[in-house]
Amino acid sequence: MALKLVLEAGGSRLKWAWLENGALEAFESALWPDARAVLGKWLESRTDLTAADSPVSGLLDRPTTPAAVKAGFPGWLADTIGLEPLRLDPCGSCPFEIEYREGTPGSDRLAAAIACHHREPQSSFIIVDAGTCITVDLLSPGRWRGGAIIPGLALQSASLAQAGLPVLRRGSKGWPYRNGSPGALGRTTMEAIEAGIPWAARQAVLATARALMDIDPSAQVVLTGGDADHFDGIGGWRTFADPNLVLSGTAHLLNASTA
Repeated sequence: MALKLVLEAGGSRLKWAWLENGALEAFESALWPDARAVLGKWLESRTDLTAADSPVSGLLDRPTTPAAVKAGFPGWLADTIGLEPLRLDPCGSCPFEIEYREGTPGSDRLAAAIACHHREPQSSFIIVDAGTCITVDLLSPGRWRGGAIIPGLALQSASLAQAGLPVLRRGSKGWPYRNGSPGALGRTTMEAIEAGIPWAARQAVLATARALMDIDPSAQVVLTGGDADHFDGIGGWRTFADPNLVLSGTAHLLNASTA
């Protein structure tokens, strides 16, 4: 069986993993300024690549973000991995109906839903993907029903510079904020920013998830994305986290396209 390389080009970083015998292995990622070098060294270290028979590669078809463009992506990708990756568009191969009135939802949103569908085809999910943007989507059995898009924590914080305010940054222990009602009461400028971004973002996701749960009360919440830990435990619902949900959905698409 051919070895498969699966890639996900996100807003701030590139993720990748091997897909072998139906399972994703050897996960790795790098921020965009370092992505080409880290991917190249990772590939050089993989002795299983040289032994692989006709490896294939798949990349989720989505707009290239400004950070990726600045890093020269995808111009160097084929040279780095040694082959042109397959562009994977989930819109034409979703195992469920897409309930969108106009246009199409982002490929990353659908890939995350595909991963959830393959995990439990008859279950409902509220999918919180906390990355450059925070998306909160509802997947019912057989139907992807839409959801909400919220500017991500780093994106919100960076916008404060345009108003001459301090920029809040994620620390080694996550985004700073206070739990409960006190979190809304900032008594310094920085505390007010913490109330307006990390604390308020949790409230926004909580309210959106509650509304989607009103629509489908059987839904369970799944968290993914780089800031998923910030929303851990919201609502006290049955929740699980999968940091590689989009990559897993991309792997299912690659399997389907190369079967």
